[in-house]
Amino acid sequence: MATEIFGPYQVGPKVGEGDMGHVHQARDTRTDQVVALKILDQFDLRGKFDREAAMELIEFAASIQYERLHPILQVIESDADQGKLGIAMPVASGRSLWDHLKSGRSIPQKNAVQIIGAVAAALDFLHRQEVAHGAVKPSNVLLDRSGTATLTDLPMAHLRELGLRPAAPTELQQYYLLTEATYFSPPSMPDDVFALAVLAFHLLTGRLPFDDPRVEARGIPPEGGLPSLVHAVLLRGMTDNVHLRYESIAALMQDFKGAFRGKIDEQTEHWFLKETPPPPDSDELPPST
Repeated sequence: MATEIFGPYQVGPKVGEGDMGHVHQARDTRTDQVVALKILDQFDLRGKFDREAAMELIEFAASIQYERLHPILQVIESDADQGKLGIAMPVASGRSLWDHLKSGRSIPQKNAVQIIGAVAAALDFLHRQEVAHGAVKPSNVLLDRSGTATLTDLPMAHLRELGLRPAAPTELQQYYLLTEATYFSPPSMPDDVFALAVLAFHLLTGRLPFDDPRVEARGIPPEGGLPSLVHAVLLRGMTDNVHLRYESIAALMQDFKGAFRGKIDEQTEHWFLKETPPPPDSDELPPST
């Protein structure tokens, strides 16, 4: 950036980056409050219509409040920076989940399950408002010092719907994309179910489920030390067979919790305790609903 001021904020060091923009520590010159300021600088917002549409979308996202969603404090338009937008958020007292995973430190299973449950609760809340997140990945899960998780970046995938698109997704984002989706597809609830299953696998095994993020190169995720029932549930959560997918976050989580108690859904047990799921043209497939 050419200036250290963005709207009312004095911009400090960069603390994170993503495919849509960079996150800086910043100070509100009006109140001295320190915030995390995400500056959306990876696409062109010089058109007045684009800025107004983007601001309206982000302000709508800010109006959705829930304890497991990281709040948006303010949306800022900076004419001094070629019409760029900024999103001010509270500073997370801990780090992102991605920071933890990149460090190579393992997360105890109990903590991992709690994080998965927190993200699932946020997604279930959004889906009950008929809103998909569309950008579930470890870098968008923030942890406080006690390890409590919140989900952030709700507006980002929806901004892509407006045509505000960076050149390409990060590699991490590609691993979390539903099989038939693309980075530029509108966010959907099945996207979120798939991404939650990928996140759960990533957290519980310490590795991504696929060796290659490209859809055509994905294989069947290995057990990775998971209990066989948990592995079966996550395979179903990541399946490309639309007939066998979980219908909701709640359905995935019910089976996920049941797996730790030794009981999973009959379809999960029938199809996914086997080595491979059925092919799309299998005569045994249940009818589409």
